[in-house]
Amino acid sequence: MNVDMRDAFFERLVQVAKDDARIVFLSADHGAFALQEFEKSMPERYINIGISEQNMIGVAAGLAASGKIVFAYGISPFVSLRVMEQLTLDVAAMQLPVNVVSVGAGFTYSTDGPTHHGLQDLPAVLTIPGLAILNSSDPVNTRVFAEHVVDSRQPHYIRIEKGVFPTLELAENFDVEKGFSVARSGGSVLLISTGSIVHEIVRALPEIEESLGDRVTLIDLFAPCKAGEEPLRAYLREATAVYTVEESYARGIASVMGEIIASNGFRAPLKAIHAAPSYHYASGDRDHLRKTGHLDANSIVARFRAPHDLSR
Repeated sequence: MNVDMRDAFFERLVQVAKDDARIVFLSADHGAFALQEFEKSMPERYINIGISEQNMIGVAAGLAASGKIVFAYGISPFVSLRVMEQLTLDVAAMQLPVNVVSVGAGFTYSTDGPTHHGLQDLPAVLTIPGLAILNSSDPVNTRVFAEHVVDSRQPHYIRIEKGVFPTLELAENFDVEKGFSVARSGGSVLLISTGSIVHEIVRALPEIEESLGDRVTLIDLFAPCKAGEEPLRAYLREATAVYTVEESYARGIASVMGEIIASNGFRAPLKAIHAAPSYHYASGDRDHLRKTGHLDANSIVARFRAPHDLSR
């Protein structure tokens, strides 16, 4: 049965929270269908802070310092850019078990304009030392994330998707500790992406390979902070070319991969596809904004056919 990605996360979290009294959930006046069960069954551990995200992160840090495992939930720009100081100093610097649950990656909230677009949060939080980042792409990794962060006892920024997406990988093959999964095996050309934009690439992959004249290995980098570890370096070491595609501004996984390639002396050239560094005022659904932002499957293929224009 198809399930909304938010519900995939929160349904698993409810199960875990019922067995772990340390878990507390904070909301910045934002909901999801599956959260109703948390509020109903554990009302003393569900707190709606209101539209006050900076205060929410401060409260989360205080609860975590007193022994709680805290989940703090809101829309991407408001639980990243608006709370950068609190997230950096109150949470990451103190290494407290606060898990910021961010919904609204990329053009998710397409009709709400630039105030709600999640194009800058990933590049921003990647600059925070000691903050682990997880970016969901399908129901399998989304469910695992909810349980994994409780066991890890470190601060996390978790980007969960809104809407229904198919699975990319069988649950029994998924290894959260690895930090990435191979969505499609292929050749020595690496195409590295993160989040739900991976599904656009899967649709476009046959035409991308035709344009490149080579087989492509598609990697879903769901934990960008683990990108420098040996499992992914092994792929980069043998790569003949590396391409990144992300539904965010340029300084996200493209910058991460560039640093790894340069610091390790790998020879593969890197080319990046990302959202244009501008404000997207067009109104429409997410598919429409991906199209106008040159990030839908057809546009991705077109950009591979015009290599000089990959970073448009």
